[in-house]
This record gives sequence, structure tokens and C-alpha cells, in this order.
Amino acid sequence: MRLFPTSLRTAVRPRLACEIAADGILAAGSPDAELPLDATAYVPQQDTIAAGLNSPMFRDRIGVAAALKSALEAVSPNGRDWTLILPDACTRILILDFDTLPAKPQEILPLVRFRLRRMIPFDADTAAVSYQLLKPSGVTNGSPVQVLAAAMPAEVREELESLLRESDREPGTLLPASLAALAAVPETGSHLLVHTGENSITTTITSNGELLLYRRTEYSEGELGERAQAVLIAAAYYEDTLHEPLQEVWVAGLETVEILRSHLEQDGEWRVPLRSLIASDAFSAGAVPTGVAASRFTSVVGALRG
Repeated sequence: MRLFPTSLRTAVRPRLACEIAADGILAAGSPDAELPLDATAYVPQQDTIAAGLNSPMFRDRIGVAAALKSALEAVSPNGRDWTLILPDACTRILILDFDTLPAKPQEILPLVRFRLRRMIPFDADTAAVSYQLLKPSGVTNGSPVQVLAAAMPAEVREELESLLRESDREPGTLLPASLAALAAVPETGSHLLVHTGENSITTTITSNGELLLYRRTEYSEGELGERAQAVLIAAAYYEDTLHEPLQEVWVAGLETVEILRSHLEQDGEWRVPLRSLIASDAFSAGAVPTGVAASRFTSVVGALRG
């Protein structure tokens, strides 16, 4: 699934991407969207990020800045433009329904902002907002159309972008981790993706490249059943909407397949296979990550493919 081609239609996605996550900084590069990653870096960090809608989001900004610079230089010492991937908690993602939309793209963004004013807990007029038409054909034939909108508080965006610029790099694109990972999902067929963050879980469903569900659920540490409940709700939505049994679940984010399975088996046997979306074949021979599972690079891979 390609991400935000309408509102960013003149932008060229950088061939370098890095993720600022609760467990560390992940960075990689690829010369082409169809080729394996040819360079990767992982710099572990713990308890340095308080991701959310408020700034500051870094408990140890100096430490994060040093880790970020180390990862970026390991992948591309001279690479200037990067896609920056951030925790889902820093954004609000919504699917909006419109009866009609203007034909001109520049006239759509103000309408999206207007709708967001009553739906997000921060200033929609100053927020960073991107959008994507989920059914572009609906704009021309007068049928209702859905819009995927992503909004981020201006202060959070400034904090993230300034961190990258302190390393003499430019943020070419900003993406929430789950949407970045979504771009690594196969374009054909129907898929449920579970992306785990720190104290949150995001479930998305696509069918032949069309987004049907985006749902982010926050949970309390220790409330393991909330993770399982979020997946079970998404699985039920999948089968009710697509009228077909769920065959597999793709897993990305902080938790491995084994950890997520343990949550799902708390109340009984979980029968649907869980699979990592990204494996070692996504990397060239000399770029297979060390110190972290290959699946942790799912959002980075997606950002470079999407």
C-alpha cells in the first residue's frame, strides 16, 4: 500500500529511513524500492522516549541525539534526506467519510483540517496533516469517498525534525510506525497486520491494497488481556467484513511473534498462524541486522518500499 501519494504527490520518498522507537534507533538504506536493504544499523536505547502528543517527548534528548547520529552515519555518512518513522502515539490516524470532495487536491486539505477540529485533542489548524484518498475513483463519479488522515501536533513535529537537523540531515517524510509497516504488506489478497508499540497496539486490515481498518488501542502495563482483545476484535472485523476465514496474522513492532502468541493464548488456544512480515531475505548479504531481530525493521522496510 502506497502512503499519502495525494497530499505528497510532488515529493520523492528518500532512499534512507530511520525509526525512533522505544527500544532504540533503527536505520537502513536501499537504492530502489524493489531491492533488498543494502545497509542497516541498530542502536539500542531504553527509557529515553515518552512518546505521545505532548512535547518534550525525550527523557534524554542528548542520549537520543547521539544514538540517532550514530545510526545515521553507520548507514550513510553523507546521506542528507531521510524518512523519519515515529511511534504511533505521536499521531492521530483517522478514516474520514465525505459525500463529495473538490477535484483540486489543494482544496481538499482545508476540508480535512476542518473535519479534524472536532476529532483530535490538539490544534488542527497548526498541526502537520497529510491525507490519502482511499477510493480516488469516488471523487469523479459523485459517490461517497473515504480519506485516510494523519495529524501530528506542531510541537511534536518540530521536536522530531529538529533532532534530525541537529545531525545535519533533513526529514524528507514523517511516518507513523504502523502506517510505514503497512507499506510492506503484500498488495494482493486480504491481510491483518498487528503492530505493537510501547503501551499500545495498532491493528490494520487491507484487501488488495485498500485499507479497511485502522485501530489503535492503548493498554496499561500488566493488562495483558487488552492486547489479546485488540487482536480478537480485529480478527472478528476481518471475517465479518470480508466474509472469509482469517488465515494468518502479520506481526510487526516491538513484540515478537512468540510474545504476541503468548498474550493470545492466555485465555485458550490461538489457532491462526502468526508470521513476521519481514525476514532476513529483505536484506542484502552484508546488511542483515545484528543485535535485533530482522522483523524489527518492518517499518523501515515499509518506508523504503512505500
